[in-house]
Amino acid sequence: MNHQVHRLVPHVTDGTADADTVTWARAMQAAFLGPRMDPGDLARAAAAYAGQRLRGVWETADPAPVATLRSWDAQMSVPGGELAVDAISSIGVRSTHRRRGLLRAVLVDDLAEAVRTGTPVAALTSTQGSLYERFGFGLATWTRSISLDTRAARFRVPEPTGRLRTLDVATLPSAAAPVQDRARRRHPGSMARDAGSWTPLLTGEVGFSGMVPDRHRHAVLWSDATGRPGGYVVYRVARGWGETGVAEVAVLDLQATTPESYRELWRHLASLDLVGTVTWSDASVDEPLPWLLADPRPVALGTSREMLWLRILDVPAALGARRYPVTDRIVLAVDDPARHAAGTWAVDTTDPVEPRATTTGDEPDVALDAATLGALYLGGVDPRVLARAGRLEERTPGAAGRLARLFAAPSVPWNGIRF
Repeated sequence: MNHQVHRLVPHVTDGTADADTVTWARAMQAAFLGPRMDPGDLARAAAAYAGQRLRGVWETADPAPVATLRSWDAQMSVPGGELAVDAISSIGVRSTHRRRGLLRAVLVDDLAEAVRTGTPVAALTSTQGSLYERFGFGLATWTRSISLDTRAARFRVPEPTGRLRTLDVATLPSAAAPVQDRARRRHPGSMARDAGSWTPLLTGEVGFSGMVPDRHRHAVLWSDATGRPGGYVVYRVARGWGETGVAEVAVLDLQATTPESYRELWRHLASLDLVGTVTWSDASVDEPLPWLLADPRPVALGTSREMLWLRILDVPAALGARRYPVTDRIVLAVDDPARHAAGTWAVDTTDPVEPRATTTGDEPDVALDAATLGALYLGGVDPRVLARAGRLEERTPGAAGRLARLFAAPSVPWNGIRF
């Protein structure tokens, strides 16, 4: 059966979405094993899609789509700057319609539109991200879980500094958004939060919770001695103290613009009454928390897991948007069956302010595919490791090492926001 992708533009009135968007949202919820919701709650949940692009595949006489995809324009930090990306989420296929090419249909259609509109990179997070390598997505950032035993934590700087204040639903967006915008620029790969995500972050009212409020969430803002906000943390009580006398707190988002703000946010978490453990499931792989303590042993580091997958759609625009720590000229041969990134490209950083990637007839120094280029883009993986894995071919001796120096990032790439 031939399937055709249709696009929806969500319409929101008085905080609720239109009927077509609600139908789309119900189908997406079902594909992800979300809870059944009454029409009113579903209409409120679907209102979060205002300003975004919805795609679906419908069959004749079926009022609901059998496949879904949602995307929107977002900003992502890159080394030395930032870049517009096509953020992709909610790719789901009805359980009765798997293996019919529906995922490919909606994703290819979305990427084609991103190319037409001049968006140079697509991004997604997924628990099954490897599914998307065949579409040219490469794994660009990782996260890891981190846990702090607050009862044993002793900070090297013994006295707290700055000022803390609690935030509520009304004050969180205006207070935290400017902090997140500054903090994310310190980490290549960090995505800007969209305006509609702040209230659900604190209330927990999202579609996958059935729009049931989570009343165990709290937010705290830290400001320095001059009153300038420098960081915030949103956390929830994951386990109460009633059964064991010791509670567990889970960090949902922590953004810090300075070492001082980072330290004081963790000091606040470590000093919460009745709390024995603080966990964070999407921390950076290089969290400095252990180095803040007189003894690092109260910090337990979990295994790393994949986070952000990138798809390069416009090589000159993507490679020209970031900055490079060394000057060089290296030629990349990129294989891309979809043709978005295909070609032989000379990456020239002789001008550090305006690096260029242009097509060339020169012999390549390195050969790789589009997914590998996406993995390399933020500097989160060493090209020499990829060469040893057979994911990258050196055509010129030492080229992988040159590429490693060229693409090195000023800090470890990290995105703590799943979407």
